[in-house]
Amino acid sequence: MNICFSTLGCVDYSLEQILGLAERFGIGGIEIRGIGSQMNNALIEVLSVEYTARTESLLAAAGVRPVVLGTSCAFHSTEKYAQAMREGRESIDIATRLKVPYIRVFGNRITGERNECITRVGQGICELCRYAADKNVTVLLEVHGDFNTVENLVPVLNILNGHPNFGLIWDIAHTHRVYGRRWREFYDVMKPYIRHVHVKDLSDGDGGLTLPGKGDIPIIPIMKKMLDDGYGGFFSLEWEKKWHPELDGIEVALAHFMHIVQNI
Repeated sequence: MNICFSTLGCVDYSLEQILGLAERFGIGGIEIRGIGSQMNNALIEVLSVEYTARTESLLAAAGVRPVVLGTSCAFHSTEKYAQAMREGRESIDIATRLKVPYIRVFGNRITGERNECITRVGQGICELCRYAADKNVTVLLEVHGDFNTVENLVPVLNILNGHPNFGLIWDIAHTHRVYGRRWREFYDVMKPYIRHVHVKDLSDGDGGLTLPGKGDIPIIPIMKKMLDDGYGGFFSLEWEKKWHPELDGIEVALAHFMHIVQNI
């Protein structure tokens, strides 16, 4: 089983601290979403051209793979479309240099006329896929926001049909908020496209995030089903401490995550 964690839970850490955390818990991958308190990939020093060799050396020495490079790209807005495309291309270039196989983007919200918005999202991702086609980078759309149901995702998948370097990040918490225990209704349709999984947990009572295994999401049955179905991607702990500073530290969340992993 492949496991990693998102740096969203420790964005103030340096790369060395992040890699130390991975080594401490015996985790062989990281999902990059903020380093050294900087969220803009183009401004993260260790992702720059000048630091490429040193960063590669640090990763190799720690035996840790960079699995996903997260972005803020969201293609629902006509006003911010060009900005999203620019950030996406910059992140693809970074991923190419550091041999990161995936970048993460969003559809995010349905704004204006539904079909026009969905088409805009699909076309934006298509353009990024074309840009990344000869760079060994795959563009992953995260299951998030309004792009969190079969009805809203299938039209996007139809637009992306034929792009081998496209896939989905399945955030099981976002799906749980819509489908609850009926997660198979979503998973069975989206299964062929899932390349990466965000693991988190939440309480059905107040909808708040909880430590992994302490909430109401059936994490273990979901992971077991995916493994039985031949899933070979990563399960990534996405501990959203950046957005929810009241949460426990990532070390506590990782300990609970590893307990789940050891019981799969």
